[in-house]
Amino acid sequence: MYVDDDTSTDTDTTDTDTGAQDELTVEIDGEEYEVEENVDLTGDGQNDAAVVETEDGYLAFADTDGDGVADVAVEYDEDGNPVAGAEYDESTGEWTAEDVENLPAPTDGGADDADGSGTDTTDTTDSTDADDSSSSGGESITVDMPGEDVDAGPATYDTDGDGTNDTVVVTDADGTTYAFTDSDGDGEADEAVIIESDGDVTVAEHTGEDEWTTTEEGHIDSSGEYVPDSSGSSSSVASDAAWAER
Repeated sequence: MYVDDDTSTDTDTTDTDTGAQDELTVEIDGEEYEVEENVDLTGDGQNDAAVVETEDGYLAFADTDGDGVADVAVEYDEDGNPVAGAEYDESTGEWTAEDVENLPAPTDGGADDADGSGTDTTDTTDSTDADDSSSSGGESITVDMPGEDVDAGPATYDTDGDGTNDTVVVTDADGTTYAFTDSDGDGEADEAVIIESDGDVTVAEHTGEDEWTTTEEGHIDSSGEYVPDSSGSSSSVASDAAWAER
């Protein structure tokens, strides 16, 4: 895993979102750097990851234990494809290579959750979603695909900010990422966000047995922000090809 400690790296994060005001500490080779969180990975309206541009692509840093210090990093190529991951070991002060799919998820508020003691201050009193634990994956979310129900895995993200995980994120062999959300707590996916390796984004809702309807389309821009297409769209989706290699 290559972690760029060049302070000339572009960190322009002129985001007007109120969640973009947090500074995340990144420790590299004994030095501390402050970077601004500019991407909302969990979809709760608060930025929780800092994406910076490098000569070869991008680096994303995130805080997964709520202490305000980055403990995971993902390196992307210039097309937005993840190429390497790393996890920070506070005991040694070193970054070690780790499979991207095995990295823990950031807390919903990112640096917002830091209370100075390294404790995640996310409210966990609501347990109405499919998951009964906000700190780790809970019950699996089932996705209704044509001809079969697919177990997408345990929910590991809280997208509505109620303190319980309601979304599972998976990436296939082609680099396409799928986020399935159980919004009513019945254990079945009601919403889906598909992010292709080239940055194209499709948002869909489950509208009937074996049927998904596209409600919005867009793309991830060069700064790592989601930009919806102005035209919008609504079409039926009925294919399980995305799961062919799972």
